Amino acid sequence: MQISMSVPYDEKQLRRTLRFVLRPQLRTIRVLGGVLFVLGLALVALKPSMSLAYAALVLGLLFVVAIPPITVAQSMRVQSDVIRDGLHMTLDDEWLTLTYPLAESRFRWSGLGRVIETPEVWYVMFGKTQAITIPKDPMTEEQRATFSAFVNGLRPADATPAVRRGSTI
Repeated sequence: MQISMSVPYDEKQLRRTLRFVLRPQLRTIRVLGGVLFVLGLALVALKPSMSLAYAALVLGLLFVVAIPPITVAQSMRVQSDVIRDGLHMTLDDEWLTLTYPLAESRFRWSGLGRVIETPEVWYVMFGKTQAITIPKDPMTEEQRATFSAFVNGLRPADATPAVRRGSTI
């Protein structure tokens, strides 16, 4: 397999990728916020004059509604300016290579954890929080089929599948 493509910077896709990577942590925060909110409601019902009940309600709402978008926005702000110029991506049998104008990263396929496929991209995971987004748009249909077959062939038949079909984030 030898696939080479230019990938322009896409802020919306970067935001979706960050939400994808942060999803497990944000889910926990939202659940805790929901529990805190319900606890606050119960305390208000039992004792409306208790200020702690209102604090629990407000904190619960913050955890459910405000913290996830703030976390993603903060993650967007701390991204390096290097990525804003787009990149050149090369996929071959041994390496995934990302070449930016000022930096280069290489990942061996042998370090692959899993691949999640969505309608627009593949999220290639090298660990729990290291996700490389491989967009489908710059690829031809033949390249998509070649890459999909390559990724499916990375795991032995008796192992768990490397590719999981996902929904759009």
